[in-house]
Formats: sequence, structure tokens, C-alpha cells
Amino acid sequence: MKNIRGTRTAMRNQRTPALLSVIAGALVLLSTPWAFALITEPDLTVTIGGQTATLAGEEWNYNPDLDTYTLTGPVLAKVANVGFLIIKDAYAIPDPVLFFSASATNPTANPLTYTVAFSTPLTPNLLGLVDSHAELGVTLTDGFNDGATVQPAVLGGKMLTSFDLFATGTSLSKNVDIGNLYSIVSGVGNTTFSSDSSLVCGQACATMSAVLSFTLTGKDSVGFSGKVVQNQAIPVEPVPLPAAVWLFGSGLAGVVAFARRRMSA
Repeated sequence: MKNIRGTRTAMRNQRTPALLSVIAGALVLLSTPWAFALITEPDLTVTIGGQTATLAGEEWNYNPDLDTYTLTGPVLAKVANVGFLIIKDAYAIPDPVLFFSASATNPTANPLTYTVAFSTPLTPNLLGLVDSHAELGVTLTDGFNDGATVQPAVLGGKMLTSFDLFATGTSLSKNVDIGNLYSIVSGVGNTTFSSDSSLVCGQACATMSAVLSFTLTGKDSVGFSGKVVQNQAIPVEPVPLPAAVWLFGSGLAGVVAFARRRMSA
């Protein structure tokens, strides 16, 4: 009986360090900025005339080889008896690029405001100096032969604004807001905007967002093609993987050895 008790006590003593080693190794792995991040789809919301639009066809496809999220098809954003907007294409690369193309038609006789908010998690998070770039192409169509105008929804603002979010939810501008008032006398007109700048993520930037917000004159249509890109200017050295893997693996080896001895006993 004493021998059995002694064997059980020894086995428990061997099992405890092994399990603690597994847990410690897992915590080290999950704490690294690049390791096993949860995959989260991009978020897309649309408001028209101050009302949240219903979205039809919003389905994202994730390609693990390219690490990209892509809309599987056009998305119709609509507010009954007010107006609609079609998001023709959108994709996001979490490390990090946002791209979209969309078109809006104002069927009313009065100016109508549209807002499209698009965000994606940053995987890995960014830290330090980050270079940023934004582009916006605009195609404006006069539908009633009385001229057409598209302009920022906020007076003195820009049509395309972009920013990052810390994990706390605090926003940080990318300093590449673009898109001024644009008008045509008749027919169809095109213009483009672009900007380059930088930002400093004093703490880890966890989410990348872009907002397209504009007011369109009545009976007119507008098309957009936009892109926001950012790149870490000075890469941050990641936490070395080998030590974490060794700790995790040694813990697993201990558990396996313990299980084998128990089965033999």
C-alpha cells in the first residue's frame, strides 16, 4: 500500500510541473503580437439621410493564403423611400489595406447625405512610426441636366477620412483625409484626390478604419473608388518564437510521459 501511495505521489509531482509548463508556454505564445490572432471579419455600416440602411448581400470571403477579406458580391444599402447606395466591391488585407468601390443615386429632389464606414482588425497590430496613403476617384453624373455637386457631409471636412484605433477604442488620424467639393455643369465629370503622410502608434494600433461621407445633389449619381494603405516604417522586432515553442513543447512532452507511465502502471 505504501508503495502504491508513493507511486501516486511521485506521479502527481511529475504531472504538476508539466501542466504548469504547458499553461505558461501557451500564455507566452498568445501574448506575442503575431501569434494565433482571432480572425474577425471587416465591419461595414451605411447611413442614408441620417438613417441606418439595411444591407443586402453582405458576405465576406476569407482567403488564408492571401490573408484577404473580399465581398462575395455587390451589397445594396437601402433606406425605404429615401435612397440607396451600392457597394460594388470591397476588400481588406489586415496588414493593412482597405479598398472599396461604390455608387450612389439620389432619387429625391433635395440634397441627400450618405455615410459608409469600413473597418478591419490589424493583424499584427502596428506600433511606432507608420506611413499612410489614401486615394479617392470620383465620377459625378448630372441626372436632371441642371448641374451636379458632391461634397463632404461636414462643412470644412473631407469626403474620405481614415484613422486607426487603439485597443482602448481611442482613434488616431492617419493624416490623409481627402476629397473636397466637386461640381459639374452637366453630363459626366471625373476627378481624383490623393495624399501621403504618417502617424505614430504610441501604443498598439488594433483596428484600421475609413469613412466615406458625402452629400449629393438631387436626381444625380456619383461613383467612388477608394483606397487606404498604411505600412510600418520601422518594423518592431517580434518576441522570439523558439523559447515559447520550447516551453510549450517541453510541457506537452512532460504530460505525454506522465500519461505513458500511468498507463504502464
